[in-house]
Amino acid sequence: MTEEQLYRKFARYYDRIYEKIDLQIEVDFIKWAAEQHNTSEGNKLLDIACGTGRHAQFMKDGFEVLGVDINPQMLEIAREKLPDINFIEGDMKELNLDEKFDMVICMFSAMNYNTTREEFKGTLENFYTHLNEGGVLIFDYGINKENWIEGLVSVDTVVDDDLKLARICQSHLENGIFQANFVFLIKEDGKLDFDIDQHKLGVLGIEEVIDSMTETGFESFIYSDFTEKEWDVVSGERPIFVGVK
Repeated sequence: MTEEQLYRKFARYYDRIYEKIDLQIEVDFIKWAAEQHNTSEGNKLLDIACGTGRHAQFMKDGFEVLGVDINPQMLEIAREKLPDINFIEGDMKELNLDEKFDMVICMFSAMNYNTTREEFKGTLENFYTHLNEGGVLIFDYGINKENWIEGLVSVDTVVDDDLKLARICQSHLENGIFQANFVFLIKEDGKLDFDIDQHKLGVLGIEEVIDSMTETGFESFIYSDFTEKEWDVVSGERPIFVGVK
């Protein structure tokens, strides 16, 4: 199976795997954070690594949304679901839209696709360039040095009449990079299938993230797991970063 065929196949399962996540909680936090920190006057939202448009579908009421993703198969699904939103193919590391926005969001730990601190900071600089003065950047950084557990096995499942799926991954850090090999076991249309989806993810510490934001020019705030509570390392909860230009 070619890489394009593989991504087309996995894109079909993306929403099914993540449908258990209560996105309304995340969207409510994003809107709250914008009210707290955004001092720009517009309502233009740039959704980076938008995937199949799961956040965009909630944010389109009240915001003029542009979705960007590197995966054309994901974008096909997003356009089918949300024909009234503009989606374009692009890489967060090389973004150059010649347009400014009032808010940039990057969810589902997509910032971990920056595998080094240099890449991470370069991406932040791209986001900063695309923000109006007073605009905000919001992203989660769910995989970090503070919560890393070597050898941890994670399993996601989908069990329906038409589809039975298990996605299995074991955490392994090599030279500061999470070699994420997602093993898929899929039973669909009476047939059992097996595939591996490979990703390389960077794992920075929280202080490295904060320093990168400060060096880029952002004033940074950290919240705990899409709540109004400030993040602390003891809680072990997912850190949500808000950067103000």
